[in-house]
Amino acid sequence: MKIMFQNPDTGETIYIEDEELLIRDIANKIMKEYNLEKPPIFFTLMKEDPVSETYLEEDDKLKTINEEKLDVKTPIWWRSSEIDLDLIYKLRTERYDRSGYELEKIGKTKVLIAGVGLLGADIAFDCAVLGIKDLTIIDYGSVDWFNIYRQSLYSKKDVFKSKVEVAKENLEDMGGVNVKSLKIEIPSFIYLPEDKSIIQNSILKIEPEVKKCDIIITALDTFSARMIMQTLALANDKILINTAAGLVGGVVQLVRIKQNDPCLACGIYFDRNQDVGACTLASFGTPKIISGITMEILTNLIEEREIKYNHFKYIPQTYQIEQSNFIKGKEFCDFCDREKGIIFKYKNGEKKALIDWLY
Repeated sequence: MKIMFQNPDTGETIYIEDEELLIRDIANKIMKEYNLEKPPIFFTLMKEDPVSETYLEEDDKLKTINEEKLDVKTPIWWRSSEIDLDLIYKLRTERYDRSGYELEKIGKTKVLIAGVGLLGADIAFDCAVLGIKDLTIIDYGSVDWFNIYRQSLYSKKDVFKSKVEVAKENLEDMGGVNVKSLKIEIPSFIYLPEDKSIIQNSILKIEPEVKKCDIIITALDTFSARMIMQTLALANDKILINTAAGLVGGVVQLVRIKQNDPCLACGIYFDRNQDVGACTLASFGTPKIISGITMEILTNLIEEREIKYNHFKYIPQTYQIEQSNFIKGKEFCDFCDREKGIIFKYKNGEKKALIDWLY
């Protein structure tokens, strides 16, 4: 018996007789027939669910599919994954939809990720997988030979290219996600040109992107760069999720102005000579776990579920995740004090205070 395989967009049709073939075998035949570089996507209508399209998996046997599909006249449809990115998005998020995630809310949320290295690359990838449709990524670095084995968005062909441009290309190739990339050095203690206007111009380029987004995620190496992004986020009433990883584990901290969460600088004595990151030295599993916690927090924020804690710490030696609620200290905080803090000065137009702090 000949079974029809048809592309509903182009009308291209082939017939397969061998019912012992798997979907992956048929994919190879179609790729060869139509000179496709990537496998097509297969779907049909089944007796058990004649209203919704059922997508087929690579090890499904043609005989079984034929017995279970709606009737003998119902074809098995295929679309090229090279041209139908919206379909890829649908496939990517279909199981999250079935799991109860609110894909409509997720798709409408705009997320900015500052730093697309060891943590940020994983988080950006996970955001696209989950169904975030609007991503902004900021990074100044280029891909190197060390990155490609530890950072999920990069490969050998990307070495020496701009991280944000490679990340944008690879994320958008996943389908259904629009990525705004900004290659810019986020001001920090280790990046302080003598001309303060250079720093001011950098901030003026970053702030409009912050304003467009709903949630800001920082995955940066240095404390001072985090303070810049925190100031821009909180001064514009955005939620901040800060992530970090190192030799002793990793942390995720949630900062929400409305919940009166302490900022990243609360209660911290900081020497600018210590402004050096150690994410690159994190234990093997730490970045994955920190990224996972970040995504759980992100989805809970989007779906407006209660989040009981604002600080999460992973300890690799004991495999524990500590959850706690940081509270604002009684002492004055340089950043989030409601009268003299840099964040509130910045919000009220005294933007010079942030640059003065850097210097």
